Amino acid sequence: MIRMPESIAMYFNSVNDKEPETFLAAFDEHAYVLDMKREFIGKNAISSWSKSEIFEPKVQFSIIDAREQDDSFIVTVSIDGEFDKTNLPDPLLMKHQFMLNNGIIKELYISFT
Repeated sequence: MIRMPESIAMYFNSVNDKEPETFLAAFDEHAYVLDMKREFIGKNAISSWSKSEIFEPKVQFSIIDAREQDDSFIVTVSIDGEFDKTNLPDPLLMKHQFMLNNGIIKELYISFT
């Protein structure tokens, strides 16, 4: 496993530590998130998305693997929390593909592994 850039580590640690302000600080002002075919552009949209999809359901990440590939970092995580797990695989593994600009998250693509 590679050493993750600070903003990526901040992304995962802030979720596990329940720190939404720190979470948002990991993103560029005009960042783009594609979460399972849903788009969120800019910190305001990302803040709303993270509140309803991550922080309210108390999501927790366990990092399974992290690697650098081309110009991105790919992190596979196991996800748990207080959300409806009906018809979801167990364990729930998801891929987070990060693209950075000046060390800050510029783009994030989230999908099943």
